[in-house]
Amino acid sequence: MSLPAATTPPSTADVALLAFANAAEWAARDLFAVAAALPAFSSEEQAVLVGFHDHHRAAAQALGGLIGADAPNVREDAVYNAFRSRLSGSDKGAILDALRELENTLVATHTSLVGTLDGTAGSSLVASIITIQARHAASLALLAGRSLDDALVNEAIALTPGATS
Repeated sequence: MSLPAATTPPSTADVALLAFANAAEWAARDLFAVAAALPAFSSEEQAVLVGFHDHHRAAAQALGGLIGADAPNVREDAVYNAFRSRLSGSDKGAILDALRELENTLVATHTSLVGTLDGTAGSSLVASIITIQARHAASLALLAGRSLDDALVNEAIALTPGATS
């Protein structure tokens, strides 16, 4: 039986990418807080949205912990602003679709990071976040009354730090 390979810390280049992921997660947390406060949702639906909010907060905190002192620990306003205007009104389907697009965008973004990061600590952490957000996206699609096929499709384009900052 061989021992697993040693975990390697983030490289200097990794820190900038992980910092962007940290800030994007804070933006998602804030967007889910906005959605959860909307009167369009029942108390049960709000509880689901608060749970997703908490998952994004935990992901941001985990990324911040890995990065350390270089973690921004503030939301990426470009990510927040790209979705904020779609989180209003009483059309639950449209709001859930916007949140699903947010989740799918984060899945695409984090997936692109996994292949770019040098350190295995960052790659494994980001990979673990992807699985949760993919589940969020599927759940949001089903809550919005979309088909299972719609729930499982992700055509979102990955964000890049330079393009949104």
